[in-house]
Amino acid sequence: MTGKKSARNVLILLVLSGILLLLSFVGVLPKPVRGAKRFQVDVALPDGVKRNDGQQSESEPAHEQTTQSTPSEPSDTSGTEAMETTETTSETVSVEKVELPITDNDPDLLPPGVDALRTWPSALAVPVLHDANLEQYRTRSASAQPLKGVTVILDASRGGEETGAVWGSGEGVLTEKAILLDIATQAEKALTRFGATVVLTRTTDEAYSLFARVAIAADVALIRYREAADQAGYLTSVVDNLRLLMGDVIRINQNSPASGGRGLFGSIGTSPQLRILYDIEAQYSDILLINLSLGSDDDTSRRGSNTYYMSAEYVASTNNGYAVNLNPKDLYPNYTNINSAGRASLAGLLKTNLARMVPSLKPENGLDAGEEKDLALLRLTNYVSATLVPGYLSNDGDRAILASEEGRANIGQAIANAVFQYFIAPAP
Repeated sequence: MTGKKSARNVLILLVLSGILLLLSFVGVLPKPVRGAKRFQVDVALPDGVKRNDGQQSESEPAHEQTTQSTPSEPSDTSGTEAMETTETTSETVSVEKVELPITDNDPDLLPPGVDALRTWPSALAVPVLHDANLEQYRTRSASAQPLKGVTVILDASRGGEETGAVWGSGEGVLTEKAILLDIATQAEKALTRFGATVVLTRTTDEAYSLFARVAIAADVALIRYREAADQAGYLTSVVDNLRLLMGDVIRINQNSPASGGRGLFGSIGTSPQLRILYDIEAQYSDILLINLSLGSDDDTSRRGSNTYYMSAEYVASTNNGYAVNLNPKDLYPNYTNINSAGRASLAGLLKTNLARMVPSLKPENGLDAGEEKDLALLRLTNYVSATLVPGYLSNDGDRAILASEEGRANIGQAIANAVFQYFIAPAP
C-alpha cells in the first residue's frame, strides 16, 4: 500500500506541475525569471514607493513593482520618469586624466654639435599651465601689499661646519654663515611687509650642499606646477618623479660627484629630464632666486658690494668650456630658454638699491650692472636669479656694517626694495 500511495502522489504532483506550466505558457501565470537577484540593479524608487522586502525574490520578476495610483493617472508613467531622473542625478561623472604631454625632448633628433654642444629648441617641452602676468604689478606702487603673488627664494650660503669667512675668535667671532642667515631673515621681514611670499633655503645653522639648495628652490615651482597639472586634468607622474629626484639630491646633500648628491645637476649640458624642470621653472617668472654670499680677501683694502648673474649666452659658453676635448655628440644639449634680461636687471637693482640704502657699501667698480660669473647655483636653475655680495668681512668699514644689527636690517631692506623695483617700476 505504501508503494502504491507514493506512486499516486508522484503522479498527482506531475499532473499539477504540468497544469502550472500550461497556465504559465498561455499567460495566466507569470513566467519564472532565473537569476533575478544576480542581475538585479537596485535603483532609488520614487517618493511613496517602497520595495517589498529590500530584495527581489527569485520567483518575482525584477522589473515588477507595486504602486498605487488613481484610475485617471497611469501608474507606470510617473514612476518611470521619477526613476530615470534619480538614475541620472545619482551617476558620478568621472573624467579620465591623460599623461602630461612632453614634446621634442629627444636629444638624438637634434642636429649634431661640431665645435660646441647641441642646443635645445626654445619652445617649451611641457604645457604652459601658469601665467605669471607681471603687468598686474605695474599699477601697484601705492598698494598696501604690492608684491602679493610674488615669491622670493632667499639662499643664505654656508651653514653648519661650513662657516665661510671668519673674523675674530671667542664670543665676539663673526662668521659668514651667521651674518648671511640674519640678512636673509631681515630681507624676509621686509619682503613680507610688501606682501611677497618668502622661502628660505635654510632657517637654521645647517649646511646644505650647492645642489641641495638648487633642488630646494626647484621644488617650489614643481609643487605649484603639479597642482596646476592636476587641475588641468593631467596625470602628475612626470612632476612627481622630478620631485622624487629633488628629494634624493636633498637627502644625499653632498657636492662630490661620487656621492650621487648632484643627481640631475651632475652632467655637462642639460638632460631631457633637467630640461623639463627648466621649462617648468621658466613659467614662474613671478619667482625670484637671490643667493647671498660675503667677500673676504687677504687684501683688506678690498671693499664694497657686488652682484653676479648668468645670461643664456654665458651659461652656454660655460658648458661649452667644460666640453673641451670631449665629443659634443656624447653630451647633452645646451639650454638657452633663459630670461637673460631679467637676470641682468635683478643683479643691477640689487646693487643700486644697496648703494642707496648703505652708501658706504657702494661697489669699488662703481658699476650699476652686475657681473657675469660661473656660479653653480645660478647655472643650474632657470629662475630669474642673482647673487648678492653685500661686502667684505675682511674690510674694517664693511665689517662694521655687517656686524651691526642696523646694518644687516638695511641690507635686508635694500633687497626688498630691489625686488619691489623689479616688479613695480622696472627700468625702461
